[in-house]
Amino acid sequence: MDLDYMLMGLMLGISAGLSPGPLLFLMISETVKGGKIKGIKVSLAPLFTDIPLIFAVIYILKHLRDISFLLGIISLAGSLLLFYYGYRDLKIKQINLQMGDIKTGSFKKGLVTNLLNPHPYIFWFFVGVPLLIKVNTLERIIFISSFLFAIVGSKICLTFIIDRSKKFVESKHYIRIIKFLGLILIFLGVILLKYAAEYLFGKKIIPL
Repeated sequence: MDLDYMLMGLMLGISAGLSPGPLLFLMISETVKGGKIKGIKVSLAPLFTDIPLIFAVIYILKHLRDISFLLGIISLAGSLLLFYYGYRDLKIKQINLQMGDIKTGSFKKGLVTNLLNPHPYIFWFFVGVPLLIKVNTLERIIFISSFLFAIVGSKICLTFIIDRSKKFVESKHYIRIIKFLGLILIFLGVILLKYAAEYLFGKKIIPL
């Protein structure tokens, strides 16, 4: 079970780290105009924005009554969200980078961008917490640690690649990676749909 949560955290983190979004485009822009150090500073933002959000949502949900039905609805919404993200990634054909003027303060800019980005809030409320709420503390730590390691690590790796080859993100190779991650998201959506059924109907579904 510990390994399952580590793998899920890694897969979700890599997908979140490499999929197009405000933080990714900011990281790319900072790297192109200011070098890999600025890109790395932006990539570190989830370490400081996601952890307080995770514990806040877990705390709120833990203190609600009749939590099973609510978690079932949240898990169902989360599975549909993963299906949508997966479908979106499978349909992607190209990524066009539009660079704006970049000022100093890459780390601060990354924090602000991620704090104002709705994706982390949606992800943790509808996807992350339903996976974490019923597991023990060790499994929770493993999932969160592997997710944060993967999302930050994948962005940092991409920073080094972009620093050496700035056209990589617009290449067919990157598009293929995004499409593969889309398939993984759909698979994880099926797992979350199974969790939703367990929460709503109170029956243990055959494990995938």
